[in-house]
Amino acid sequence: MPEGFEALGADGLRDVLAWICADEGRYRILDLTPAFTATTTRGLFNSEEAKDETLRFRKTGTIKIGDLPFEIMSPAKTPTGRNIVVLKGGNGFSRTLPQRVETKAGFAARQLHFLGGVGGWAFPCCGDNKNEGLPVAKVTLHFAGGGTEEMVLKNGVEFADYIGRFDVPGSKEAPDLVQRGQLRWFSKDVKGRDVIEQISLESFNNSVAPAFVGITAELADSPASTRISASALGKPASPASGLERQSGALLAAESSGKGGATGTTRVLIVGGGSSHDFDRWFNQEDLKTLSAGGKTSVTYTDRPDDVLPVLKNLDVLYLSNNQPMKDAALRKAIFDFADAGKGLLLVHPALWYNWADWPEYNRSMVGGGARSHDKYGEFEVTVDAPDHPLMAGVPKTFKIADELYHFQRDDQGAPIEVLATGKNIATGKTYSSIWIVKHPRARIVCIALGHDGAAHEGDAYKTILRNAMKWAAGK
Repeated sequence: MPEGFEALGADGLRDVLAWICADEGRYRILDLTPAFTATTTRGLFNSEEAKDETLRFRKTGTIKIGDLPFEIMSPAKTPTGRNIVVLKGGNGFSRTLPQRVETKAGFAARQLHFLGGVGGWAFPCCGDNKNEGLPVAKVTLHFAGGGTEEMVLKNGVEFADYIGRFDVPGSKEAPDLVQRGQLRWFSKDVKGRDVIEQISLESFNNSVAPAFVGITAELADSPASTRISASALGKPASPASGLERQSGALLAAESSGKGGATGTTRVLIVGGGSSHDFDRWFNQEDLKTLSAGGKTSVTYTDRPDDVLPVLKNLDVLYLSNNQPMKDAALRKAIFDFADAGKGLLLVHPALWYNWADWPEYNRSMVGGGARSHDKYGEFEVTVDAPDHPLMAGVPKTFKIADELYHFQRDDQGAPIEVLATGKNIATGKTYSSIWIVKHPRARIVCIALGHDGAAHEGDAYKTILRNAMKWAAGK
């Protein structure tokens, strides 16, 4: 051991090792040891003696799901033998467990990533899905300045039953981690940028006993962040701490009142929210796809606050987010952007009914929306309008592994023209997958494809995306 490391103690060493393992400081793995309430060597729900009612991990230690590191703790490596957080709820043994636990943090974060997303008596248990949408857990962030931020997690949204492979829209399966049943993972944006002193996990003490295996924080000042935390730097934020950190073109144009270079299409991709790896696919991959050829200036952000200052200098606004956009000024500006005859790409998550308090978005910009989808898997896409510029170079039919969105038209909404249709290979049911919205002035393209790399790295998807960007930009 290097000299001086012994002075850190066990907790300090754990933090250092977690930091080293966690993708060059971008992530911080939380130590949940003090919060663990149960052991996976015994039953977790009805009875400790029911040893099949547990999560038997195929692997422990630091694992990765995509780029995300998590710690799955072995019961043999904790002082108490406990290695999982199961909170009070359900029946039997789990009804005797603590309703609330806490763990220390000590950093500012832009996102929290959770490994667990399962519970005893969770969706689709137990008959007629009566408990779907029931709040099952509350995550509370306690900031150094005294403020708090809450995240409420729901049955059938983020949480599903541990005992089988049941899909829910707010989380994704974490494959090959348990011998039986499932683990899931999901991400939540953190609005506050102050240092988080501690995080509490609390159940609602109802019919579901929620379980958490690990929590990983994506740091506010990590290299992937689109905005540097001013508090972390100890100085006021500068203009270069926003979108200019990735690409100076848009903010430079905004501040000078001048547009981009002649012939350059200026695009802003807006991501962020749950159930998708926005940074990997909508940022890194789509930015690379749209930037090919050098005639497009593409920037990405997952902070809605970044959009309004640069909107007037864009040619195309690419929305892929499903996080809240509650700023009335931003909502109005997006509609003004469309009324000015600009282009919009609305991709995958942005076609969901995300914002119950903003029905005008789905009605006017999408012509409807989706509230459900087939379980992730392969389906067939057929081009319905091969002569449309968006379909140039796209195969007449192609198969894709994705989520087949169940898009429904709004009878009161804007008219649409369907360009491609997705078909469930087993049932034959079809849904619109690519369409344009017949807005009086704007050029709006809706692409329901794009859940993960199987789409974003595919040739057909890339061709559609590039065609859509050019068409939306009026080129």
